[in-house]
Amino acid sequence: MVKTHKILITSQKGGVGKSTLSVNLAAYFNKYTKAKAALVDLDHQATSSKWLNGVTDHILKDSAYHLEKGVSTGITSLNIARILRNASQASDVVVTDLTWTDQLPKEFFFDFDFLLVPCSLSSVELDSTVNFLERISHIINSKIKKPPALVIVPSRIRGAEDYSRMLRRTFNFEFYLSPPVTYSAEVQDYFCNTFLFDSTSEEIKKNFIEFARSIEALIVNHEAESSQRKIPISSSRDSGTVLDRFLLSRSTFKNQPKIADQKEISSTILRAQSIPSFLEVRK
Repeated sequence: MVKTHKILITSQKGGVGKSTLSVNLAAYFNKYTKAKAALVDLDHQATSSKWLNGVTDHILKDSAYHLEKGVSTGITSLNIARILRNASQASDVVVTDLTWTDQLPKEFFFDFDFLLVPCSLSSVELDSTVNFLERISHIINSKIKKPPALVIVPSRIRGAEDYSRMLRRTFNFEFYLSPPVTYSAEVQDYFCNTFLFDSTSEEIKKNFIEFARSIEALIVNHEAESSQRKIPISSSRDSGTVLDRFLLSRSTFKNQPKIADQKEISSTILRAQSIPSFLEVRK
């Protein structure tokens, strides 16, 4: 890859699945792709790093970086920047787990390429997420510095809940909408034992891999944009999936050096049938 891609998974509300997404996404990149991922755990409970280090057969147990007391005790952003820098030096992808606090300066978001915000469909959680995003709207809509790509992650979705329509109506920002991460009480038993993509439940395994591959496809697409500035995303940015636009750009400029020749993030990215739909929403 051309650069280290930094992913921040955050919200101001606890219990929305940030740690579960963070540790499993970092582990996914390490197992299923050619990219080396690091986990930065900035939560005072250190749930995600405990999970990562608790899986005894995981070969990258030393890929977790964390603050012993998290950010709730007033740890400065300089200390966080140091940890991110150390993690980035040895990794292709850095996944950061954080419960947002106003003790951090909002410019902190500019350190990341992707901002993943998990959200269920409960009215309380939707209201909290809207409030959080409104407070950082000047970051999301910045024209002065490049903002992180905002990804809303439908989290703990149950059954046939119509998450897409609900989230489209709720948020007045430009954002990507990931495949949903469904609710399962069984997941709590995986803590420190195994990862979701290794689940004996085919439903849990398939659901998480679908989500993770969509994030992988998004990273590849963004890398293609930054590596070859002349590549058009598509004639209409609102149509097709991220992967569709990425493959279109490769075929349009097939006489130019291929992105894969630089250092392919994954051995699976060209198998279009295995990458799920990843929608871009514009309002």
